Amino acid sequence: MSRMNIIKNNKKTANTIEVTSIGDINIDMITSNIKNMPPKDSQVIIDNIVMTSGGCAANFAKAISKLGLKTRFIGKIGDDMYGGFLKNTLSDIDLKLSVGTKTGITYAITFDDGTRSFITYPGSNGELTIDDINLNLIEGRFVHIASFFLQGLREKTSKILKYAHKRGMITSFDTGWDPRGWKKRDKELIVDLLKYVDIFFPNISEARAIVPDIKDIYDICDRLIALGTRIVALKMGSEGSLIVTKDRHIFIRPFGVNVVDTTGAGDVFDAGFIFGQYMGWDIKKSGIFANAAAALSTRYYGSEGYPTEFEVKEFMKPPL
Repeated sequence: MSRMNIIKNNKKTANTIEVTSIGDINIDMITSNIKNMPPKDSQVIIDNIVMTSGGCAANFAKAISKLGLKTRFIGKIGDDMYGGFLKNTLSDIDLKLSVGTKTGITYAITFDDGTRSFITYPGSNGELTIDDINLNLIEGRFVHIASFFLQGLREKTSKILKYAHKRGMITSFDTGWDPRGWKKRDKELIVDLLKYVDIFFPNISEARAIVPDIKDIYDICDRLIALGTRIVALKMGSEGSLIVTKDRHIFIRPFGVNVVDTTGAGDVFDAGFIFGQYMGWDIKKSGIFANAAAALSTRYYGSEGYPTEFEVKEFMKPPL
């Protein structure tokens, strides 16, 4: 049976892990909107600041668990109050956490025009290595790996993807942005990984960083397919998404909502798409559902308002 047929034939089984997510987990401290960043040696007063669970891989795990799939998360935190907060907040997920120095923290500063700036201390995420991962804990029909540049798996990521394929699992990957500037070696590692990835979830900036010599987004996605991945689900924010396979290009229109904060929306998109594939839907239906789930998540700060399957379907018009 091919890996893509596994998606179509999968049936949900009670009391078993259905999805494993591996990667970063941290605290997100999210500000209410400000007009501009304060100059040096000055101060700005904000209306609100919210602490939630964060990290792309942990966000994905929380989102797909909220949609109804039994989810395991593998990552690394510190033995500190923030680590305790994360354990309590993510108690519905099967957490397999090793202990590092200090729990990672991201300060997400949001602006009136919808843009954001991030200040991140990776903490224990940067210490996560293949030695922290018991491969036997990678279970379910899907394994998702996120934030390639903020955790320490690096070259060993391919070992996890290969192992998952040997177990008949579908692999998905969200590289995230490289805060150090997409060095040549980083691009080479990503390109090499794509042949082990069934579903790739870049945003436009990440896709263009990987394929810098092509401008058209359709051609960029075609190049990514040529590099070995089977589905590219390109996230375009308020412009929607583009789902591409070897022989199909499907543009998915965005859903309009009153946006409070977009932190983590891309991770919810990933979760919504994988949920659709788990349910046996085609890529268009999965993409529409993913867009709707991501839109709903932006009505709240951070991971506070990730939607359920029922809420997504109620929101969609016309319904799936």
